[in-house]
Amino acid sequence: MRLDRLLLRAAAFLLLALSAGASEKLRVVTTLPDLADIVRQVGGARVDVNALVKGTENQHAVVAKPSMLIALSRADVFVQIGLSLESSWVPGLLENARNPRIAPGKPGFVNGSDGWPALDVPASLSRQGGDLHPHGNPHFNLSPRAGRHLAARILAALVANDPAGRSEYEAAHARYALALDAAEARWAKAAERLRGVAVATYHQEFDYLARECGLVIVGTVELKPGIPPTPAHVIGLVDAMRVRGARLVLTGAWSNTRQVAQVAEQAQGRVVELPHAVTNAQGSDTWIGMMDQIHTKLLEALDSLPRGP
Repeated sequence: MRLDRLLLRAAAFLLLALSAGASEKLRVVTTLPDLADIVRQVGGARVDVNALVKGTENQHAVVAKPSMLIALSRADVFVQIGLSLESSWVPGLLENARNPRIAPGKPGFVNGSDGWPALDVPASLSRQGGDLHPHGNPHFNLSPRAGRHLAARILAALVANDPAGRSEYEAAHARYALALDAAEARWAKAAERLRGVAVATYHQEFDYLARECGLVIVGTVELKPGIPPTPAHVIGLVDAMRVRGARLVLTGAWSNTRQVAQVAEQAQGRVVELPHAVTNAQGSDTWIGMMDQIHTKLLEALDSLPRGP
């Protein structure tokens, strides 16, 4: 009987030890799946990552869910894009999660846009200007340079919150940097063909991509970020596209509407649906893979256009 009790105690101790070992992983919660992928690339086996948003969602219209609150209440590290992209839903979740580890200003709170030079920063704010980009364009995750910036921010956060894993994190970051070197070379080669190509977009989510690729955005289907177009605005956009020779309308899955198709048709062009975040689909399930797919789709769309006037 005594031996049985000892065996039971030993088994219980082993289970506790295994549970403790499993919980030693750094629990990281991110807003976008792009951030989650880069956390995995740098964190490896030392992290457990959960993204709150799906890659096909409208990032400006996320609905907070109880599951998000649970994830945040348990997190050791929280990573967001910033630039007010998540301002309509993250602050309330963080407040209700009551997790001091990931409160703003704490080591567990990571704002990915810190140190990033934002585009489209308004000189002043008003209700007439819309409310989606009050601190500049937050969609820098679609810049070919974003992976390197975010990886550096994430590396610093992981080391700060798990100093014992520094060597593993730094080694993984170095490997990821090599993968970025190769990817950036591919994208630079693609940009040689894309430079100077005129396009329209639905939303301003592809501005950083356009700057790096040399695409010329002649206008957006939206009147302003978050404000639907008026008939007069659509007419003006189509006229601008015709004058500038823009025959591609870039859009994400969330904004690929009938109105976008009508603009493309009136401009005698075509709609190009691009991933605007990492998804579960094969080929766009990592940040590098997503960016590869974006460049490939742009080149394919360019090749599909009829030649001549």
